[in-house]
Amino acid sequence: MAGSLGMAWSTGVVAFVAAVPLWRYTTNAITIAHEGGHAVFGWLFGSAVKHVKIFHAGSGEMLSGKENFVSRFVSLVAGYLGPSIFGFAGVQLLVHDFAPRSVLLLSLVFLAGVLIMVRNLFGVFVILAVGAILWVVALRSTEPVQLVFAHVWVWFLLMGGARQVPELFWAIHGGDSDNDAAQLQGQTLIGDVVWLFLFWLLSLGALVYGGALLLRHAT
Repeated sequence: MAGSLGMAWSTGVVAFVAAVPLWRYTTNAITIAHEGGHAVFGWLFGSAVKHVKIFHAGSGEMLSGKENFVSRFVSLVAGYLGPSIFGFAGVQLLVHDFAPRSVLLLSLVFLAGVLIMVRNLFGVFVILAVGAILWVVALRSTEPVQLVFAHVWVWFLLMGGARQVPELFWAIHGGDSDNDAAQLQGQTLIGDVVWLFLFWLLSLGALVYGGALLLRHAT
């Protein structure tokens, strides 16, 4: 089910408003994808995830138990790239004519997986709030509404993935030695600024390419 070009553009504008002017209110949704990216990809490569926490103002934490070099490396990389990865996966589903509901249902499955690992009340509240919105649209709305919302959702993930990277810049600039780039520097001896640039490049690449696919599919 493909939408019109006007719909693709307008949903992108709505997502931009959510991801930029309203960032202080929407940042926790991206934090779920960020910390969930740490947890899911770390688990896939052998890490034992102890817990995930989502805090106010967009911060979060993922703690692993037993892990190896590869699982720790992949987990660290997957944090800042998580929203972009999930958003781009959603784009692929939409442009290959999967039902928009499938994008929303898969997002719900991801949220359920993260919810199992969350160990703080605010994190549970945020995940349930986002999940409730997705559930209502996926199971209680019409197909046109699902199509529009799915486009807004994947645009938002792509834009939010790029929007979160400046936060990493300020963390590095402020001397935070516990951020993802600093931990990657300690593990690989590659400078944290290089990781910052890589996260920025890949998240912007996912946004530009993913957005182009959505717009081209709608023509």
